[in-house]
Amino acid sequence: MAEDTSSTPLDMSFLDAVPHTYRLLASGGIAGCVAKTMTAPLSRLTILFQVNSALHVGGRPQYANGLLPALRKVMREEGFLAFWKGNGTSVLHRFPYAGINFYSYEKFKEYLGDGSPRNETPFTRLIAGACAGGVACSACYPLDLIRTRLTIQDEGPGREYRSIGHAFRKIAASEGLGGLYRGLGTTLMVAVPNLAISYCIYGTMKEVIYHYKYPSRDVTEASEEEPHFLESLVCGATSGICSSLITYPMDVLRRRLQILGLHPGNHRPGETVGPWNELKTILKHEGPRGLYRGLLPELLKVTPMVGCTFTTYELMKDVLGV
Repeated sequence: MAEDTSSTPLDMSFLDAVPHTYRLLASGGIAGCVAKTMTAPLSRLTILFQVNSALHVGGRPQYANGLLPALRKVMREEGFLAFWKGNGTSVLHRFPYAGINFYSYEKFKEYLGDGSPRNETPFTRLIAGACAGGVACSACYPLDLIRTRLTIQDEGPGREYRSIGHAFRKIAASEGLGGLYRGLGTTLMVAVPNLAISYCIYGTMKEVIYHYKYPSRDVTEASEEEPHFLESLVCGATSGICSSLITYPMDVLRRRLQILGLHPGNHRPGETVGPWNELKTILKHEGPRGLYRGLLPELLKVTPMVGCTFTTYELMKDVLGV
């Protein structure tokens, strides 16, 4: 008689041979890729809105009438799969970025708390998140810039970049190696506070929920128990919304600076290019609302994406035995 193996758990013992560092990096990388792919359509719309006025034709922005008209415009002119345009580059960027991000956060948090969960506070989470954001962004920035350029360029035989490799070579040749880091300073001004706030709120909310459910348990037990799926999703979504609302204007500046090499004609010869001048340009031509252009699709994207990222990360840590 054949043995029933339907309830036999999956043997993951082979993972014991994989170093803890690699498993932690993989947990973060997979979480980032899953979340990014799920929210790619809204991510593309957000970028299009952010750089909208810099890509205008005849003085009129291409996506001036709101979210639904923009959805229809992309569908009509480029097709359904266009919502995932540049997603291959996004995933290529997101895997190392998210992996390094989560790994750095865990290590900085461990260092700041002297290796003990008892010493973990909202402040240590804030500092650890800021440091992790700085490390991950600096390490993976060229891929982020190339992703932005590929996402906003027009399709067709005359397109500027044919592939990731072609974009890398062309930017390096025409703008120098420094061109691959155009806007890094502004990106760090976005990512560092964004991730600091996000990690702080997520970790603190998770801890508060745990102590509400189990008031008599020790804090060390809370650090060892994985949160429920919905708890992780809600905590992650809330942290994403709060951090995005605070840092969104700087994100608009970041995207505008990233596309300057693609559309240099939008600035007069000899004009100084930088965050301050770009800020003045936006305020002059679009007003304060220009700094929040694309906020709706950003929030619609961030809510599920950050929630999904943290949830998948917690799940992958459990699966990979981290």
